[in-house]
Amino acid sequence: MNSILLDFCKAWQTFDADLIIKHLDDSFVYDSQWVFSSLNRNQYIDYIRGKFQTLRSKNISIEVSVVDDPYAGNSMLRLIQNGDICFYRIKVHDNKVIKGDLCMF
Repeated sequence: MNSILLDFCKAWQTFDADLIIKHLDDSFVYDSQWVFSSLNRNQYIDYIRGKFQTLRSKNISIEVSVVDDPYAGNSMLRLIQNGDICFYRIKVHDNKVIKGDLCMF
């Protein structure tokens, strides 16, 4: 899982959605405290490409690091934008990401 998480980290640093997309399972589901309903794989691909395009066009930078996840006992991403912190957790099965969660804790 570490190489997958590192690709997610690099994707957020460079706004290259393909670094994330290549790891998504067909059954992938994304949930976020800032998105009103769950997104399936295809919806998430559209969402993350659009989000990265917006961030890039507005010259917004995201500070990204891999940190320990005290709840799941593995690692997750910490994303910081303008002092606001959120965490991106992924669940991997058979070397594919089946779940993504973005939250404040």
